[in-house]
Amino acid sequence: MQHTFVNRKRELKFLEEKYRLNSAQMIVVYGRRRVGKTFLLKHFAKNKDHVYYLCSKEPEAEQVKEISGKFGELFGDTALKINPFSKWGDLFEYLHEKSGSKKIVFIIDEFPFLASVNNATTSVFQKYWDEQLSGTSVYLVLCGSSVAMMEKETLSYKSPIYGRRTGQWKVTPFDFSDFTKMFPEKFSAESMIKYYSITGGVPFYLEKFDIKKSLEENISNYVFRKGEVLYDEGESLLKQELQEPDTYMSILKAIAVGNSKQSEIANFVGVPSTSLPRYLTTLIKLDIIEKLLPITENQKSKKSLYEIKDGFFRFWFKFVYPNRSYIEEENFQKLKHVIDRDFNSFLGKTFENICKQSIHVMDIPIKPTKAGRWWDKDIEIDLLCIDENKKEALFLECKWSDIKEKEARQLMFELKEKSKHVKYTRKKEYFGLIAKNIDGKGNLKKEGFILFDINDIAKTEKHTK
Repeated sequence: MQHTFVNRKRELKFLEEKYRLNSAQMIVVYGRRRVGKTFLLKHFAKNKDHVYYLCSKEPEAEQVKEISGKFGELFGDTALKINPFSKWGDLFEYLHEKSGSKKIVFIIDEFPFLASVNNATTSVFQKYWDEQLSGTSVYLVLCGSSVAMMEKETLSYKSPIYGRRTGQWKVTPFDFSDFTKMFPEKFSAESMIKYYSITGGVPFYLEKFDIKKSLEENISNYVFRKGEVLYDEGESLLKQELQEPDTYMSILKAIAVGNSKQSEIANFVGVPSTSLPRYLTTLIKLDIIEKLLPITENQKSKKSLYEIKDGFFRFWFKFVYPNRSYIEEENFQKLKHVIDRDFNSFLGKTFENICKQSIHVMDIPIKPTKAGRWWDKDIEIDLLCIDENKKEALFLECKWSDIKEKEARQLMFELKEKSKHVKYTRKKEYFGLIAKNIDGKGNLKKEGFILFDINDIAKTEKHTK
């Protein structure tokens, strides 16, 4: 599937607003690999005077020469192209002289590579920013895919350039609303949800698929096949961020197969429960997992659960990592059996997440100030939306299945019973169901139930501005 620029309206608005300021800007843009940072920045810089440079691990002097050559091209400076600078100081002094009131966008992509070549790089940038560039109209963007390194080198209080940056933006995967805009108009809602569950909303991953083929063919050809990008992607991403990925991989596998409590995860991995928090905290900071609490609980509650937040990691650790021996053997019959057996139930959790994402643009009778799951022991409510101002609540069941009218009535009865266990004082309450398809929607709506199916969600999302 060809990657065309989709949405990113908030990101572009942020970058453009900074660009319009009559002062030097140092912007930090970061986020996990493949999420679309470079595509975003190149789109932003289009039709602007700019230099884009992708860092490598070559000697620093060679990289400064290459950057100098690009500025020589920008300014039509033949002498600089022939004799480029080899030191940052000379390059920044040249920029100081050339920029004046002229706005120049200078994008340094994969900045952590540059910092790894010389651990004094950020100190050098701080020195010459203060001495040469801070009084110009240079628009400097430092971009990187290693979230941990970018936070250390550019955002940390200990970083030499802390206090110099004028803005930062963490680029995240598409939510379902933006993801739907990547597909042809008549593409089915069910298929879009399935692709979202595999890619986690990362546009680069969707590019790897041929959506004219069946989902099963795409999984076989581009995921369950040695040598393909998505086959090694989960492990590769962790190795980029972490020094000891093995323990983290075991933790993610534990969560992927259903261990959500800290004690359960520790037992599965084989480490003391007291040793686990530092690993969990790191994964939370990287936006790979999240710590969840019932929506009505405060942060001190002991009812916390851990789930994989990143959609691609969730798929990869559920279906790829545990089945690598089958993939290596090209045992496609066994792999097909695994998908046939587990993929539909896996989609249920993705569907719950999509419902939560979509609720703010759906036609519901309340304006939620917060929304999320609720549970207590063996009682669970898929989605509880609360309007804290008016003290109103909407209880929703989310089902990745086709629901008959009789079954829908039973689900609504059970939901009302479960709602009695929720200790949240409300003046008014509503009940509803979101499912793949619902028979008898008209009759149920007349009785006051809130009902949506996947076509309602996809239609709403497609037309969300």
